[in-house]
Amino acid sequence: MFRILVDADLILEALMNRNGSVGEVSELLDRVHPWIQMYITDIGWQKIYTYASRLRNTKIAELVVNWLQDKIQICTIDQTILQQARFSPLQDFESAVELVCASYEKLDAIVTHNYDNFAQVRNKFWIWSVAELWVRANLESQLGTTRSIS
Repeated sequence: MFRILVDADLILEALMNRNGSVGEVSELLDRVHPWIQMYITDIGWQKIYTYASRLRNTKIAELVVNWLQDKIQICTIDQTILQQARFSPLQDFESAVELVCASYEKLDAIVTHNYDNFAQVRNKFWIWSVAELWVRANLESQLGTTRSIS
């Protein structure tokens, strides 16, 4: 099983129908792969809710957040994580928080469309696109099937 932190901006891009990533992210959220457990920071969660409620109405935002909540685990960001993120080599603070959170929770990867934000740590931590996640999850699924047949 892959335990991944989903960059909140990736979900926002899909919800706001931007950058052509809607299809991949919607597929990820619509049919969560059995080999994938998704996580998001509580700050990212609040960001999604805030933007969704501003563009539509509060009731629709609550429906979207409740629907997502069934699919995604929320990681709490505390003072320790924020302090470690302050000293991260990453330039983007929000990405640094996500990296520290993923490390703290012992997650397998971060899924994002902002690769450049994680350039300094790519060789230390898995940073995947949604497409790369699907390839890896499907391979893992095939390997699991092969192992159970043997």
